[in-house]
Amino acid sequence: MRQISILLTALFLSACSEGYGRYEPPVVDSYGRKPEQLAKDQHECIEAKRAHGFVGDARMITDCMEQRGYTILTPKG
Repeated sequence: MRQISILLTALFLSACSEGYGRYEPPVVDSYGRKPEQLAKDQHECIEAKRAHGFVGDARMITDCMEQRGYTILTPKG
């Protein structure tokens, strides 16, 4: 019984985190940028990706941040 509960817990946790990576912003070099501006740009790029739903490109958020002048350190969603 204990093994089943551990397995179910693992499955539940993996299912909960599955969609997170789709809307995760890339790690960027924000040197010389205000934290408020970085947060605003990340939010706008994530919302643009959400507006496209499943149709958007996998690198859509990374591309959006690059277009706003950020140097991408680790590309994501």
